[in-house]
Amino acid sequence: MRKTPILLFLVLALASFQCEDDIINPDCIDPDRIRTNAVCTMDWNPVCGCDGVTYSNSCHASNSGVLRTTPGECGS
Repeated sequence: MRKTPILLFLVLALASFQCEDDIINPDCIDPDRIRTNAVCTMDWNPVCGCDGVTYSNSCHASNSGVLRTTPGECGS
């Protein structure tokens, strides 16, 4: 019995689901505030964004559209 078609179907079915990380949380990320061409300093003053990502400083978080941060790295 060939299992390849069944395996291929399962892979395609799982790939069609959108990961939770790919969904923008409107309470955390404001797409209108995303600035891909903005300039920030490269100083290391980490902040944890409400999206669970550690940003090198608040400027980088803000330019990524993050609405709320807490001081320090995420998970520390």
